Amino acid sequence: MRKLAIAILFSFCLALTPPAHSQSTVTAVSCSQSDVNKVINGPTHVAVDGDTIIIPAGSCTWTTGVTVRAGIGISIIGSGTPNSSPSTFGAGTVNTVLTGGGFVMNPVFGNSLSRVSLIHFLPGTTGAPIGVNGTCTSGGCPNLRLDNLIFPTSWENLNLPDAAVANVSNMFGVADHNTVGDVAPTVNYLCFLNLGNGSWQGIGNWGDNSWARPDTFGTAQTFYLENNAFNYSLGTDTDIGGSNGGGARLACRFNQFNNINAFGACSGHGTDTTGRPRGVRQWEGYYNTGTCSNAQAGCGSAWPGRSGVGRSFGNSFTNTGSGFFKGLADFNAQRTWRGSSWGQCDGVAPWDTNDQTSYYTGTIGSVTGIGTSVWTITESQNPGWATNQWAPNGAPYSFYDVTKSYGILITSNKSNSMTLEFLCESCIGYRPAAGDTYKILRSTACLDQPNRGAGALVAGSQSNPILASTGAPGPVNQVRDPSYQAADSLPSTAGHTLTGDWAGVIPNRDYYVESVNQSAQSSPTSPFNGTSGTGHGTLTNRPATCATGVGYWATDQGSWNTTGGEQGELFICTAANTWTISYSPYTYPHPVIAGGTTGTSDAPNPPTSLKVVVQ
Repeated sequence: MRKLAIAILFSFCLALTPPAHSQSTVTAVSCSQSDVNKVINGPTHVAVDGDTIIIPAGSCTWTTGVTVRAGIGISIIGSGTPNSSPSTFGAGTVNTVLTGGGFVMNPVFGNSLSRVSLIHFLPGTTGAPIGVNGTCTSGGCPNLRLDNLIFPTSWENLNLPDAAVANVSNMFGVADHNTVGDVAPTVNYLCFLNLGNGSWQGIGNWGDNSWARPDTFGTAQTFYLENNAFNYSLGTDTDIGGSNGGGARLACRFNQFNNINAFGACSGHGTDTTGRPRGVRQWEGYYNTGTCSNAQAGCGSAWPGRSGVGRSFGNSFTNTGSGFFKGLADFNAQRTWRGSSWGQCDGVAPWDTNDQTSYYTGTIGSVTGIGTSVWTITESQNPGWATNQWAPNGAPYSFYDVTKSYGILITSNKSNSMTLEFLCESCIGYRPAAGDTYKILRSTACLDQPNRGAGALVAGSQSNPILASTGAPGPVNQVRDPSYQAADSLPSTAGHTLTGDWAGVIPNRDYYVESVNQSAQSSPTSPFNGTSGTGHGTLTNRPATCATGVGYWATDQGSWNTTGGEQGELFICTAANTWTISYSPYTYPHPVIAGGTTGTSDAPNPPTSLKVVVQ
């Protein structure tokens, strides 16, 4: 009787258990949109988490894309022979060609890997061919791999947002062995990935929590690009619109950038022109190679410079033809001179660290230079200011027109006049005029300016952002978070490595860099002696003494590169004569390429194939 009761109970429990859905590999009849959709959304097969969908060889034109059911991770793989080794760059042999086709995925943390592979995407009428928006939780973000994909330059003519062919938000993972671009652009440029981390750890939107949380350098908590071949194209941008955008964390490593355009290699927006979404939060760029053939504008700003904190090591860029490479990044908080939904960083906007002091109040006597992007404001009186009194390095001042309620950074001054400069005068709707009342104010730190890190959490709606702690706008008070650069090889046209492009960002406080093409250490004191900037070389040649903040890239340290190739780890002087390891890059090749998974930490993946034993 007891055995019968146990059997009945066991049968009842089985009846309550949801039926298991085994993972399947299903091949579509053809590459047509109809046939592919049938094996993803039915009726032939309804994809479940972990499925692999195979698209056979062929050329097919689609008039609409395929949306994968939300809450699952599946692999969509075309026909061909992929590249996957660290010694290969760009896509392998791809035999599936889709014109106008594309995929939308919406996985959640805990789903299987989402993947799109071995497809040659030709432009059509369906917009960007890839859109992946994940749902993160406190446990992590879902995983994505984009590999062995081909996108010709002709995509740039379709008015895609920033010409990006793939929009990826709230995902961790890697884009590897893709070929982006083929010929010189005719309109502007082609961008591969537009990245965002709008809801970091599943909290908030618009990148707010990404900006409130610490750095995650060298961990799985970012999106990687590696072993890709870029031709006249850009690797990344970071201005996805809407609540999914903002706060991007990206890493570009071991890529080939052939014929870099004027927009750089892996770039990103700041918290300035994209409305509510915040700027790029964090970037890494190491062991990439590239050529510059741009003879008109040159090639500069390989890495983001309008916001975020970064690491640049071991890259090699050269010129070809009449091209001229200018530098790796130019740090500039554009809210100091252009319009923004967050207001201008001018001593008045609530999000900045304003010192609440009015240093001078006066009346405009005259204005010259309107239409030239360099305005000169002359005071009606003769205050006798010292030369550049209002433009000191580290904490510049702003001219604030009280009559027009608008402020702009002061770039220089004389005894009774101030100069205001703009990269984009047409972006400014304001024009000062004689008779306007003005003040001289100062912000000591701007919202999300370059080389600032975690700060107060911003929340609220798109039109009404607030501090989560107070329910009202207020200063985010972000910590100073310097960027570091070393061991990069640049052509002779490069005037700098990383540099401050406005007076609010200065070296050896906000960023630490080498001089252009500084050689490796020949001894512990040469060419880097530990007093300022950075150096690179073997660990034994690291200076014995150091000033707080300087960095050293030890090229013979680390085991993160499992190929046995280039290694390196960053040591920072955390106190006088005290070196502390600060950064070791994440495992290369990315574990997802070999079938692994990543989460929010480098903790081991959970065990698989567990069995329930009834006793």
